[in-house]
Amino acid sequence: MFLENGYRREFIVDGIPLLLIQEDGQRYLIRNQCPHRGAALTEGAITAGAIRCPNHGWSFNLSDGQCRLPAPGPCLTRYSLVYEGNQIGVVL
Repeated sequence: MFLENGYRREFIVDGIPLLLIQEDGQRYLIRNQCPHRGAALTEGAITAGAIRCPNHGWSFNLSDGQCRLPAPGPCLTRYSLVYEGNQIGVVL
């Protein structure tokens, strides 16, 4: 499947809000919920490999989920992507 940088799409799988992102040639699947206060991250700014919560400004590494600001803090929930042909999936 071909996705372009800047791609974002929300999904709900088994009642879990997910956000699929492609940034700098990498794909990330995260829980679409800030671990700080539960806000959706769909509109969060992405810079230097991190997504910033649009509500409170907390920032999290997309690659490992670690909290950048303020640090330390709760981590993002990340999910591994599964590829089958031109389809992307997730095993929960």
